[in-house]
Amino acid sequence: MTHINKIVLHVPHASVNGIFGPYGKWPHNPYFINDCVIKWTDWYTDFLFATSNENVTSVVFPYSRFVCDAERLDNDPMEAQGQGILYRQFGGYKRGLLTTQESHFLYLQRRQHLGAVRCQLTPDSLLIDCHSFPSELYNCDICIGHNSDDTYDEWLVNLVKRQFEKSNYKVAVNKPYSNSLSPETGFIYKSLMIEVNKRVYMTRIGTLNPNSRQWMRWFGCINRIYNTILSDDE
Repeated sequence: MTHINKIVLHVPHASVNGIFGPYGKWPHNPYFINDCVIKWTDWYTDFLFATSNENVTSVVFPYSRFVCDAERLDNDPMEAQGQGILYRQFGGYKRGLLTTQESHFLYLQRRQHLGAVRCQLTPDSLLIDCHSFPSELYNCDICIGHNSDDTYDEWLVNLVKRQFEKSNYKVAVNKPYSNSLSPETGFIYKSLMIEVNKRVYMTRIGTLNPNSRQWMRWFGCINRIYNTILSDDE
């Protein structure tokens, strides 16, 4: 059993800020908005994982992933497809060219954001990487992702999986996504990713599900996960 006394929620892709501004430079194209922005923004995940538990804190990136993807690695393999830290194209749509000064500004925002995540981490903390995914990608409600390094903890992954399943969510591990953010700190901590199928909490027209019972189910489950991890009850 792993002792955890703090949970850090990392929310990198919930914002749509800056897409058409001077640091975004994406085309004012309704197809781009529909095919890319609406589909691939992790809508409401800052709200979805929120809690009043004082031992759970959130770090939310303030810009859209289409402006700067704070989770991409330095020399990320996706750079070859134009989807590194600063996307150059996505879904067949091209971004306007950034100046050197604009690129430096965005790299600084990423560096400061990851620094804020590091500042929240301790050797007894769990980093939860909070995401959502389009419903057509995979037939599960929840995807739990983990790394294959010292940040992985089998007990924690199984605990989270078990709690979601107790609330009748269909859970997959490392499908369709794997791994979790794990910035260098100089000490060992734990990290896992939770990806939520958008059908769990959104309607087909992109609004929050109006069914109050579904929200009671969700928030009851996510708070039990937090409380169980922090209390070592399992």
